[in-house]
Amino acid sequence: MKILTQLVSCLAVLATALPASVRAGDSDARETDLQHSDAPGTGYSAAQLSWTKSAVDARLGPSFEQLNPGVPDTRPTVPKRPSKIPPDKFYVRIRPYELGDHPEPDGDYWSDSGNVAYIPDDPADDPGLDRIQTYAYYSKVFAISPRLDHASGRPHPEPQTRDAHYVALNGGPLQQPVAMVRNYAMEQNEAIVIYRDGLFAVAGTQTSRGPKERPYPGFKFPPNKVPRAVAVTTSNEFALVTVWDTDRHVGQLAVVALEGKYLPFHTWPYMALPNQGSFSDFKLLGYVDLPMAAPDSVAAASNGLWTGPSATGGRVLSQIDLSDDRSRALVYEGAWQSVVARSGYAIVASKDDDKVVILDLTPLFSYARESWLSSNSNFQETLAARGSEPTQFPQTFDVRPGIKPEIVWYSTMKSPTAVLAGQRVGHHSTDRFKAYVATEDGTVHIIDTSSLMVRSSRQVRGRLREIGTVRVGRNPTSMAFARHTARNLPLLPPPRKGGRDSSDPLNNLFYVACRGDRTIDAVVTLHGKGVVYERVQDSRIGDPVAVGVARRGNILLVADFAGKKVLSFLMGPVKDRRNNQLYTPIDPNFSYEFAGELHLNGSPFLVNSTNVN
Repeated sequence: MKILTQLVSCLAVLATALPASVRAGDSDARETDLQHSDAPGTGYSAAQLSWTKSAVDARLGPSFEQLNPGVPDTRPTVPKRPSKIPPDKFYVRIRPYELGDHPEPDGDYWSDSGNVAYIPDDPADDPGLDRIQTYAYYSKVFAISPRLDHASGRPHPEPQTRDAHYVALNGGPLQQPVAMVRNYAMEQNEAIVIYRDGLFAVAGTQTSRGPKERPYPGFKFPPNKVPRAVAVTTSNEFALVTVWDTDRHVGQLAVVALEGKYLPFHTWPYMALPNQGSFSDFKLLGYVDLPMAAPDSVAAASNGLWTGPSATGGRVLSQIDLSDDRSRALVYEGAWQSVVARSGYAIVASKDDDKVVILDLTPLFSYARESWLSSNSNFQETLAARGSEPTQFPQTFDVRPGIKPEIVWYSTMKSPTAVLAGQRVGHHSTDRFKAYVATEDGTVHIIDTSSLMVRSSRQVRGRLREIGTVRVGRNPTSMAFARHTARNLPLLPPPRKGGRDSSDPLNNLFYVACRGDRTIDAVVTLHGKGVVYERVQDSRIGDPVAVGVARRGNILLVADFAGKKVLSFLMGPVKDRRNNQLYTPIDPNFSYEFAGELHLNGSPFLVNSTNVN
């Protein structure tokens, strides 16, 4: 592709995608020579559009071996507990188990399951998605090593990849996941998965919906819209998808409204309101042009979150009847209003274009909130107007252009590789809402997003801007929030006597997979400062490209691309309050321990986990 063609295209998109207040900023378009032949009729190179192992490997950037040829491996081999097999009468989820002496009958249990997406060794017969178990407690023992989730039946491949409805919708067998997301804030029982051919679908767990709650929802992007990354807002209200428009050679952000009415006891059945991710319907609202040709990472956040029945008078969401005026008023402007978002944002980056933008999602959330909550008549009208047509609720951008997200921040950064959006600032926190952008040189840029997220006077409000950086390992390819709190961290003030710690595991505590250094860096930030407080190193980690964290237990998941496996680490002690047991890392020289590994039939690059209801 000729540089002049690329430059003209980028300048044209920049002129139309940015509002005037942002066009006058301090960022400039950069010429990009992709050094590959074009894929005919797309404006993109064949390598950019390919999902072969070599193409994905190249897009992930330099590995440790490429940056350090011939360097000996001096990393430790962190101790691992033996895996033990219980008698046959005990449940498959603890076959094997690692923590505890021996199983005994116990009425309490829980587990985490998720998915791993990979480039399959045999793409003709393997779609590249498996269902895995990441953590479980049954019969007074704990399973902490990763394994295929056999409690779900046949976990290889993921059962939804063989679903007849999805195969028909896709026009053939499902092949190659290209993007996948599960929420770290609100429970999201089913992952959103997007496949190579443009299918937008779900992948569940053993209990993510009832046996009659069918069909699985989905739709297919047009052939000229090539999806590359996906994010969800804090309470599963919307999905944001980066797409490449091959007709216009323009990067776009697709906005999808989500409805999750299945497992009805746990959720609301109203599209674009908080739900627990047992999805029942999707609606593509439209596209937003971006000032980049090849957006390849996205994260999103919104400022509404249901934290449990204690936040809503002892009621779960299904027990809050929005057709009842009193309940609706409590959610709209009363004591329960923090459950439904008023605003939010999406942050999008392009490694090829060296660009990062933030879009204000407030118009979307205002539309949903006012439609469902502002009055009983509006609630009833919205309920009656729900449908798939452009003029039905929620209306598309073509019908209602005022709800379309707008770019409010724009920056040039050299080779951005991953983005992260802070979800929640704790009640005891002194910090502010932040987003993060990792770049290939090992810098994580800290962005103050508080102006797009605050909703109370006690929260810190700043200006939308970069406020600092923190150095991590080279070529950071993935970031994930810690999910679990930690104490005695640098930068953070000590907890008050008898009080909670001041870490925000959904805002200022996160893990970074550093492919170039073969490490997982644990980062803490406070306002514009940041530091790596733990560096997870182990001789078994060959090529870390993605990270995730289990919901029920402090288990760090690592996708090893070249090693074709998922590794797990127990990040600190396990407190078994039910049985009065404390399991600490077996080697006092490490604050973490190796939990195990699962070998795959391909090279993984995405991994996630959620609670199994």
